[in-house]
Amino acid sequence: MNSCWKPPQDPFIKVNFDAAFKVTLHQSYSGFISRNSRGQVMGSETIFNKFASDSSTAKAIACLQALDFARDMGFTHVHMEGDSRTTIVKINQHVDRRANMVAHILAKERMSISEDRFWVEDLPAVAECYLARDLAGMASQS
Repeated sequence: MNSCWKPPQDPFIKVNFDAAFKVTLHQSYSGFISRNSRGQVMGSETIFNKFASDSSTAKAIACLQALDFARDMGFTHVHMEGDSRTTIVKINQHVDRRANMVAHILAKERMSISEDRFWVEDLPAVAECYLARDLAGMASQS
């Protein structure tokens, strides 16, 4: 199992997604990040979801939203990646949570802000150290 983020092969864009779930309120928060073969951020987004029945549903919603995000960004070669095996088995590739931390942090960050947010070639400061760790891991694999 992959435990560190790995870049996609050119010309693909990799979109990592995750969801944070509040059991008591049945609400979820989606986060996703897209990166190119050099690990550069192409865009990221967080979304509040008013209802999700459980965490598996929340992750499936996040995956669908990430696919919409990729389409809206105009990506034509997309590699989807997340840490929900149930969702990923039906889509593309499952990774260990450690290899999906940027998307995980984006989903958790959405819990603390009052509106959905979208970034182009950027991401929130709270996720920068996780992005740096991924980039350092890429360099050590070379």
